[in-house]
Amino acid sequence: MITSFSFGQMVIGADKYTTDLIILPDRRILTDWRRKEGHVLEMADLKSVLPSRPDLIIAGTGVNDRMKPAPGLAQELLSMGIELKALATDAAVSIFNTTIAQTPDRAVSACFHLTC
Repeated sequence: MITSFSFGQMVIGADKYTTDLIILPDRRILTDWRRKEGHVLEMADLKSVLPSRPDLIIAGTGVNDRMKPAPGLAQELLSMGIELKALATDAAVSIFNTTIAQTPDRAVSACFHLTC
């Protein structure tokens, strides 16, 4: 579970993170996540997520919702059987926590932009 989130900082359990990150379905955390184009989420940016075969990817798009999915990304993922939910990071944190609490066996991954 994500314990807290504020601009530039996320706490997961007792661990604090200050860089963009990915949470895989097995709850491993990949830090220092960078995108090809900073505020655009593209398929290439999810290369470390796709091998884990999630059925849902929750994307936290920043405090001010500046990161946007590339055109067609949601449809491309859906064709692979993966739903994408992209929303401001605070809302994404809430959805992530709720989803993993209500459906603990679901293959959920998340990627979070922690600043703008």
